Amino acid sequence: MAKKRFPYLLGHAEIASLYDVERQTSQLWKTRGVLGDPDVVVSGNPYWLLATVLRLAEDGSRAYLPARLKEYKAGIDGGYEADDPAELPDIVGLKEIPWVFGKKYMDVYQWRVRRSLTPEDAVVSGSPLWLLDTVLADAEERGRATVQDGIDRIRAGEREQIKPRGRKPSAEPKAAPKPLPKVRTFRPGKDSAEDVAAFAAELMEAGFALTVRPKR
Repeated sequence: MAKKRFPYLLGHAEIASLYDVERQTSQLWKTRGVLGDPDVVVSGNPYWLLATVLRLAEDGSRAYLPARLKEYKAGIDGGYEADDPAELPDIVGLKEIPWVFGKKYMDVYQWRVRRSLTPEDAVVSGSPLWLLDTVLADAEERGRATVQDGIDRIRAGEREQIKPRGRKPSAEPKAAPKPLPKVRTFRPGKDSAEDVAAFAAELMEAGFALTVRPKR
């Protein structure tokens, strides 16, 4: 049986380690365009080819640590360098594997917890990744039925995409606030306490807060 080969892919955690910076710095490089769009997105997580990441050092403004690079490569069993995203094999994560079996995410998650799913081929930035062929071979060995439509989606390049950060826009526009009532001044001898109480009650019933500041 041929030895599995898995391409060297890096997420923000590996990029930060390689260049000895904080993870937020790697994310900032992405935001500022220093680090381009990810070469592949799997289960909503961005990944870059090793060749893409090493190009960050070409202009001399930053340098990677050779020892960290060696350590990273040693952690990817059967790792190899791919130069073009088009050369990548079909890679899936926990959010695409359910498509293969017509299952829900939690079903597949429980398979992994109970070790009734083949071990991942790599863990990148804390997320498990599998070659699609690894998952299909495991399904055949276990006699687990697969869904061709889901497999076709993956082979066509469809993946769970990155969710936008921040608050979701409201489906309905907020109503404009009520206009404030006109200011009224109450004077001794001209207005009674009942007038003041009635005005205060009117404001509070309309949902307004009330602050009383006495004046001479």
